[in-house]
Amino acid sequence: MKKVSTFCLMVLIMSCSLQKEGSPKIKQGIYGSVTWLQGNMMPSPDEPRAANGNPIERTINIYEVVTFKDVQGQAPLFTQIEGKLVRTVESNSKGFYECELPIGTYSVFTVEPEGNFFANSFDGNEQINAVKVEQGGIIKLDIQINYKAAY
Repeated sequence: MKKVSTFCLMVLIMSCSLQKEGSPKIKQGIYGSVTWLQGNMMPSPDEPRAANGNPIERTINIYEVVTFKDVQGQAPLFTQIEGKLVRTVESNSKGFYECELPIGTYSVFTVEPEGNFFANSFDGNEQINAVKVEQGGIIKLDIQINYKAAY
């Protein structure tokens, strides 16, 4: 009985530590995961569907919110961003990133190996990948880099 209790306690401790691994340590800002998607994402009886994505390391640039008039290139890959760069962070080998930010609205882009900037979310005001950080707010923003995926 003592061995079973010890085993259960160890499993509980391990599960708690696993939950904290991807938890943000920031007090205000954004966090999330970056995954790479490539290949056929359509369900088909003849072709297997590609995986749901792999965690990837990327540089993430955070700008004061920008719109389509502030960028060059064609969505979702942009060649230039005319906006104020606020922060640059890196996702780790598990794709996790986090960034402390003051109150404000921001546009989030990944920097791709070819030098382009990736963002695939747009709103009705033409804001690109916009997130609004409020007092004490911690926003989860998962990024799926999918420009080489087919849907």
